Amino acid sequence: VAMNRDIVSVLLGGYGTSATGGGEAMVFEGEATFTDVEATVENLKAAKEVIVVPGYGLAVANGQYAMAEIAKELRAQGVNLRFAIHPVAGRMPGQLNVLLAE
Repeated sequence: VAMNRDIVSVLLGGYGTSATGGGEAMVFEGEATFTDVEATVENLKAAKEVIVVPGYGLAVANGQYAMAEIAKELRAQGVNLRFAIHPVAGRMPGQLNVLLAE
């Protein structure tokens, strides 16, 4: 049993089932705030410790390279930067280890 699902359900996902999403589309409210490496470092360098828990979005956006720059700059500023991996992050074992290795 993984993620409260049996192994067949985990491996096959929704294969062979009909779609259940018949409701209205989600409406996003609010504003998106865009940033860059320098602005992110500036916002975080006042912290003594920073813990980053990367997820699927980091992989999809190829953000590991920007994260590497941020880590380098924060560590140069004396910030104790650590990475944590959530035990059920992603379906592929080790995918976040690969991202962190890059």
